[in-house]
Amino acid sequence: MRLVSLSNNLGYDRIIVIPAKHFGRAVDRNKARRRAKEIFRNYEGRISPEDPVEDSGLDFVLVMYPGKVSTFSLLESGFTDLLDRSRRK
Repeated sequence: MRLVSLSNNLGYDRIIVIPAKHFGRAVDRNKARRRAKEIFRNYEGRISPEDPVEDSGLDFVLVMYPGKVSTFSLLESGFTDLLDRSRRK
């Protein structure tokens, strides 16, 4: 996984999930997108309202590469770590 974040000046966060070209079948790509978006929705509730980055809003671009399929909890912990690191920029 690779996560890139950019300021969007909209006041809210957005996410786009891009599976790499040879990620697998459409079913696998859509499942990965749904999982990442659900983790992002759950993560948004954990952001504190006094966070200064929250006012400007961020665009998150997640590029997912094919590989060993991990459990939802492992994907969630790795993805939230990436989101936390991008918020500290």
